[in-house]
Amino acid sequence: MARFSSGSTPPIGHWKNVPIYLTTILTALFVLGLVLSAVLAAAHSPLLGWFVFTMPLDPGWSLWRLFSYVFVNQISFFTPFSIFFFYWMSVGIETHLGRPTLVRLLTLLALVVPAVAAAWWFGLDRASSTFGNGDYVFFSGMLVAFATLYPTTEAFGWVPFKWVAFACIACGSLMLLAGNQWVDLTQLLASCGVAFAFMRQAAEAEHDDYESPLARLNFWWRSRKFKVVKPAPHAREKSAADATSDDLDLLLDKIAKSGINSLTSAERNRLEKAREALLKKERR
Repeated sequence: MARFSSGSTPPIGHWKNVPIYLTTILTALFVLGLVLSAVLAAAHSPLLGWFVFTMPLDPGWSLWRLFSYVFVNQISFFTPFSIFFFYWMSVGIETHLGRPTLVRLLTLLALVVPAVAAAWWFGLDRASSTFGNGDYVFFSGMLVAFATLYPTTEAFGWVPFKWVAFACIACGSLMLLAGNQWVDLTQLLASCGVAFAFMRQAAEAEHDDYESPLARLNFWWRSRKFKVVKPAPHAREKSAADATSDDLDLLLDKIAKSGINSLTSAERNRLEKAREALLKKERR
């Protein structure tokens, strides 16, 4: 996968030549929260309940639980992957759009879960708790946010990240649907919707030519059929040069939007060949 360890936003500082971002601090807090959650749960400590968000909120003045629930959860086999992907995706957003944008996104995603839980409680008197699923909804929103900002970045070098996000959200939704977990399902879909809308607005403000990933879908029934026309002999050399220039423009556009690390090995080879072809053309 592509790495987004550098960008327009510099790190807060360095520790032994390792860049420290806001994401780095948050990731460390996530890990610390998971460890404390495991210790408190093993000791059957009532202190754990003071950090988990529940609806109805009791006592009503414990408003810190609107955010603290994100750092409190059960550890599972997939926890290391969740932490890794959060760091990877959050750094990409932080370096690309800046820390203020990242903070606003994280705040919105954290408030989605309590807002939806409150709606279910006041509307249908449905109680709920975030312990065991709070970070799942939160990280799902981050996944959609990253895929909205970098829709064509290839995960594992072969599949666009937007399809990875779609597959993960679809599977998660079906899993919750099968278990009749309606509150959790609503929170998941709301988190994804908020993340998509926020990132689209933020990306449009950052890039005037930003295009929604949904607008890039080319359905087979809308595809055009082109007739291949053999070029004249005297125009072949010019066409090859134009194709090389166009290919280089596409690759440079991808680098500008997603960073040079988003290029696959095949695209790197095409970039090098296009560069060599243009250098030969200039020497003539």
